[in-house]
Amino acid sequence: MFPMIHIGSAEFYQEVRQRIERCDVVLFEGVRSLAVKVLTTSYTLAARSKRLGLVTQRDALPIAQMKGRLVHADSPTQEFEAAWRLVPWHWRFAATVWAPLNGIWLYFTASRETIGRRLRTEDLETREDIERFEDLPEFEDAIATKRDLRLVAAIAGLLERPGDHASAGVIYGAAHMRHVTRLLVEKYGYRVVEAEWLNVFQYAV
Repeated sequence: MFPMIHIGSAEFYQEVRQRIERCDVVLFEGVRSLAVKVLTTSYTLAARSKRLGLVTQRDALPIAQMKGRLVHADSPTQEFEAAWRLVPWHWRFAATVWAPLNGIWLYFTASRETIGRRLRTEDLETREDIERFEDLPEFEDAIATKRDLRLVAAIAGLLERPGDHASAGVIYGAAHMRHVTRLLVEKYGYRVVEAEWLNVFQYAV
C-alpha cells in the first residue's frame, strides 16, 4: 500500500516508483474528467512555484510507464460525472472557482511547512473528517465514497480470484487507504507486519 500525496519532492516519487515496480500488479487511481482537472488545480498550480521546489505526482510518477500489470481501480468517467451532477449546482460552481483561486494563493504564499500541515491523515476518521461533508453528502459520494468502493472492489477481485501475481501494489490517495486497511483486516484477516516511512519533502530546502 502506497498512500499518496499529490504534491511532493521528486525524490519521494522516485522512491515510491522503485518500490511499486517490484509488484506484479499495480492498482492505481485517476479520473478522466474536466471537473477533476479543474479541482486539482489547487495543487497543480502550487507545484509550479520554483520557490517550493516540488512536483506533482502526475508529472513525477507517470503510471503508464510502470512495470507490471496495471489495473485502473477508480471511477470511470461516466460514473464520476453522473455523481458530480448530483452535487447542487452552486456547490459545483463554488468548488470550480475556489480550486484555481486557492492554487494561485498557494503559488504565491505557501511554504513547505504550510503545505505539510495540511497533509495529516489518520487511520481512523476524525471528527473533522466526519463533519467535513456532513451537509454535503453528494459531494462526498462523488469525491470519496464511490471511488473507495471501486478501489475496495478491485482489491477484493484480486484476492478472490488469485492469478499469476505474487504481490500487488496499491497506489492511491492517502485519505482512501483507511478503507483498504479495513477491508484487508476485517474481511480477509490480514495484519500489518511492516511499515516504512518515506519523506514526502523536507521543510528546509
